[in-house]
Order: sequence, then C-alpha cells, then structure tokens
Amino acid sequence: MSPPPPLSPSSDMASLTLAASFLLAAHLTYRCWTPPNPTPTPNPSNSPTVALPRDAVGPGTSAIRVRRFIPLFLWTHHILLTLLSPSLAPTILCPNPHNLSRSLLTWSPYTTAIVSLIITVAPIRLLAFQQLGPNFTFRLARPAALVTTGLYAYVQHPSYLPNWVVLMANVALLLRLDGVLGCVLPGEVVRWGMGVGGLGPWPAVLVGVGVLGLWAIWIRVRDEEAMLEREFGQKWREWHGRTKRFVPGVF
Repeated sequence: MSPPPPLSPSSDMASLTLAASFLLAAHLTYRCWTPPNPTPTPNPSNSPTVALPRDAVGPGTSAIRVRRFIPLFLWTHHILLTLLSPSLAPTILCPNPHNLSRSLLTWSPYTTAIVSLIITVAPIRLLAFQQLGPNFTFRLARPAALVTTGLYAYVQHPSYLPNWVVLMANVALLLRLDGVLGCVLPGEVVRWGMGVGGLGPWPAVLVGVGVLGLWAIWIRVRDEEAMLEREFGQKWREWHGRTKRFVPGVF
C-alpha cells in the first residue's frame, strides 16, 4: 500500500474546521439529550395507554445516560479520525481505515448537511427547554402550568421534531458502516451493508430508525395531550384548537 499523501496547509485547515464543526454538533446533541430538569419518579396515572417499553415515551435515568454517552463516545472517535484524515494508517484507533468513506471525514455535501441540520434545529429544542422551564421533563409528568407563550404560542410540541432531526443526523453519520463502525467491522460486512453507491441495506435501516422515532413521538404526544386535557380542560382545548402540533400553520 502506498504511503498516504502529505498534509497541505489547506487540507489541514479544512480538517480543523470540520472537526470544530463536529465538536459543536456533538455538544448540541449532548445538550439536547440531557434532561433540563430532574427525571420524575414514575406515576401510574401518567402511564401510556398502550404497552410500550418505558423509554419509548419517557426514558428513565439509565436510558438517558446511555443515550447521551454512547453518541458522545462515537463523536469523539469520529472527530479524532477527521483530524487524522487523510493520513490514516492502521492503528488501535482504527484498525481498518480502508473501510472508511472519506466523504464522512472531509467537507462534503453529506457532512455539510449533517452539521447544518444539527446546528440549525438543536437550538430550537434547547429554547423549548428554557421556555417550558421546570415543566420540561423527559418522562411524562404533570406540569405546574400550561405554557402558551414563546414557541408554545405557535406549536404545542416544538422540541420533538428537532429532537428527531438531531437523532437522524447522528444516526446518519455515526452509525454508517463506512464511518466509525467501519474501523472495527470486516470489510465484507461494510461492503455488503453499504452496497454499490450506498444502495445496500443501510438506507433501509436509516428509514426504519426514522419511522420508529416518529412512531415513538406520536405515542408520547398522544399520552401527553390526554394528560394535559385532564389537567387543564377547556384552557388546553382552546390552545390546542388555535395552534398546530409541530409546524406552525401546517401540522
């Protein structure tokens, strides 16, 4: 195998700026998945109306920690690979660098889209945290008041779709078989999973994750709205009637 090409100042700067962008995306992801308030103890009266794993509608403390720290580990690994690209050689950091797609480690339409999505939508979720204040909990719990100002004057659930977008962006970058995972996977598995031109089973997995995420959101919204109607009655029904769930003026 021929030695990797030497780094030029321009490629070095590109790697640094991309790594910095990834670091910001990782930070925003971590904050989006960190509870802004303590997770309340389970309340049977707030249980979902269908049998689901608890974390599908309101993650417990252990699930929240896992959801935060696994992506953080993968982001750290990906950032290190980005800084070392294009001079990657087999090391303990990445035993199989030949499996990696360089488009995931350099500025490309793909990485630009991933970073842009996270940087754009994550602040919306964080603003929802701030505006809902102590009433924002990851597990379903009765709020002290019905907040209908700020983002909540336009949509009833402003944090859920941004969270889904952040999730999909993370999956699309960090769980690609020719990304960080490719460092430890056999080449045959990577080639089979990604296929020719990215047309292997991987896109179907990405779509499946997206559908499951939307389904979990819908279940959470259904149970949350039932609880809010019980708690606030006509006040909630009026607010529910004049606002949309996710996108102002649309849906």
